[in-house]
This record gives sequence, structure tokens and C-alpha cells, in this order.
Amino acid sequence: MKKLISLALALSMALTLAACGNSSKPSNSGNAAPPAASQPAASQPSGSQTPEAPAFVPERDITLVNPYEAGGTSDIPSRIYADFISKNMGGRLMNVNCIGGAGGAVGAQEVMNSNPDGYTILVAPAGYAMNYAKGGLDWTYEAFEPVCLYVTSVLAVAVRADSPYQTYQELVDAVKADPGKINMGISTGGLPQFSVYAMEAHDDMKFNTVDIGGTSVKATELLAGRVDVMIDSLGGMQSYVESGDFRLLAVFADSRHPAYPDVPTMLEIGFTEDETSVMSQVFGIWAPKGTPAEAIDYIAGQFEAAANDAETVEKLNAQCYTASFMDTEDYVGYLEAMYASFTDFANTYLS
Repeated sequence: MKKLISLALALSMALTLAACGNSSKPSNSGNAAPPAASQPAASQPSGSQTPEAPAFVPERDITLVNPYEAGGTSDIPSRIYADFISKNMGGRLMNVNCIGGAGGAVGAQEVMNSNPDGYTILVAPAGYAMNYAKGGLDWTYEAFEPVCLYVTSVLAVAVRADSPYQTYQELVDAVKADPGKINMGISTGGLPQFSVYAMEAHDDMKFNTVDIGGTSVKATELLAGRVDVMIDSLGGMQSYVESGDFRLLAVFADSRHPAYPDVPTMLEIGFTEDETSVMSQVFGIWAPKGTPAEAIDYIAGQFEAAANDAETVEKLNAQCYTASFMDTEDYVGYLEAMYASFTDFANTYLS
């Protein structure tokens, strides 16, 4: 399986390594301020060179479509970025609009069918690559104009604090002893679904997977005992872990998370890099196909500026997210590697 996705992620994460509740320096990935709003070029005397077209200047608000529920894993960092960007749009705003459904496909279709004018963009999760790899989607990032990668998070396995499973191995032993009986809460179409596939394949075990929706729903289902275990981002589960309601059994990361140094990684548990390459939760921005390059550049510049803003980084860190900016060119290469990696995984483990 290709490992380019892991290498690309490691590069982006190295720029902005952060811990929950800890402040870190913003990424040194470009200008610290968003691009200034350009004025139309002045008229040139007859016979002179044709002036360059003016850079994109928003004349109305920009809509950032989050294809999942409000308050979920993709919504929290999107609003943090949108708040910063809205302060730098010359009186215009970037508004987050949650359009959930069909594992994020409804929101994606909304943006796909929007006017490619730079005023409608999409939060694009790694889950789209997963859904395509397992045959759930018939389109890829090539149906859009990728803009940038802007934030990363860490997935983790959690149980209730009163669960009999004190370690990940105890959970595995219980699942293997009673196949199909331990309830795993997932959101069909989300990245945690592939993580469950990897866990089942690695230890030759079988959960009873229960589709219970997004972060807010999964958490209440676990609290109520209707599922026994769940996988979600640290950002989505942080408040429950801090309150003592949930216990973390493992994190899907290459190294232990600074905020939870006692929680082992999946690599420590015995998973390979090939297996964990489909457990990296990243979010990018896509625009409708045909969106002008100047609009793409403007939007990417705004997200880069936010990723370099100390206050924005601090807010993200407090919610267990990392500002991980990657520009358009690098992001396209990253997407190509990610889709190949997910397809390899599906062919290996789901065939």
C-alpha cells in the first residue's frame, strides 16, 4: 500500500504540531496576513500592455458548506477558521452552512452543483476517499477544484468509564470471544468506518457495527449504553474524556498524544503503517469545478493566514485540532496519494 499519504500528513503536521489545551506556534507556511483586497488595475495608455486581471475580491458573503451535523468533528474547526477569515474580508463574511446526509454526499452535491464563482466552498473530509474506495461514491476530488488542506485531528477508541474493558487488548479479547455481539457505534460513510475494518482485519474479529450518526449522536449513545465502544476524533470526545464519562483505549497516531500520554497508539499495539494510513483524519477545502484560479488563490490565502494566526491556532489546540495548511498544488498531490492508499486498502481488506 502506498505510504505517501502518511508522509504528506507527517510533513503538514510537523509545521503545526499541537496538543489539546496547549498553545503552539502557528505554521510557518506563508504570509502571516491574508492577501490585501486588490483594486482594479488602472487604465493603460493606448498601445501599452494589457493590464493583468484584478485579483479576486469578494463582493458578497462566502458560504462554507459543512457536509455533516452542526457541532460535529468537521463543524468545530470550520467555524474557528470562518471566524478569523470573516474579520479579514472587508465587511463580507464566511458563513458555515451545515448540510448533512448520506455520509456527507448531500452537502458535496450541493457544492458540486453550485455556481463556480468562488462564493460556495466545501469542507472535504478524508471520508470521501474512503467512500469512493468501497464503492459508495462515484466521484472523487477531480469533480471539484481542490483549494487547500487546513486542519487535522486524531481519531481514538473510547468506551464508557464504567466499561469492563480497561485496555484495547481486553476489548479485542471480548470481541473475539463473542463475535458480532460487541456494539461499535459508527457513522456510515465516515472515516471511523474504515478504522473499524482495519481493526477487524488485524485481529480477525467482528463487531456489531451500529450506524448512529455523527459525533453528538455517537456520544449520547455510548453514554446511554446502547453501544459499547465508539471511534471518533479527540476533538469530538474531549469534553466526555475530561468529565470522566469516557475512557480512551487507543489513539490512531504515530506517537502518543501530548494531552493523553498514558494512552497507547495503534502502532504500539501492533498495527502497521499500511493499516494506520487510513486512520488519519484530515480536512480540506474544495470548490465547484471551474471556479476561477484567482478565487481559489484568495480562499487558500485566507485559510493559510488563519493557520498562521496564533489565536486561531490556540483555539484549535484547545479543541484537539491542529492547523495543518497545505497549498493547492501540494494538496492535489496529497489527494492523489490518499485516494490510491484508500483504494489499496479496500482491495486488500474488503475484497
